[in-house]
Amino acid sequence: MPKPVGTCGATKKKIMAIICYNHENSRESYGYNIWQTLRDQFHTYIDDNEVRNVYTHLNGLCDLNLITRADPQSGDLRCLYNMTDEGFAQRGRYDQYLQILHQELDS
Repeated sequence: MPKPVGTCGATKKKIMAIICYNHENSRESYGYNIWQTLRDQFHTYIDDNEVRNVYTHLNGLCDLNLITRADPQSGDLRCLYNMTDEGFAQRGRYDQYLQILHQELDS
């Protein structure tokens, strides 16, 4: 059964953790590298065809004003995603996933 619109489930929290982690490490966050991290670190959306699901979650997080999307710059095709102040304020909700990223990627 799908979650009600406007809720933040485990996948959205993982995405927020990825964007926060990338921000802390001066890395860009865009759909494809978010999907790769979900796949590699959280074993979510393993099938290459599931990358489109990530964009649905990203759009939902934008609608909730937890992240922002920056349109591609000239010559680039990627939309970049960043945390909003409200998204950073929700850190307690996704901190468990952020800790996993630190353990896996910082070692």
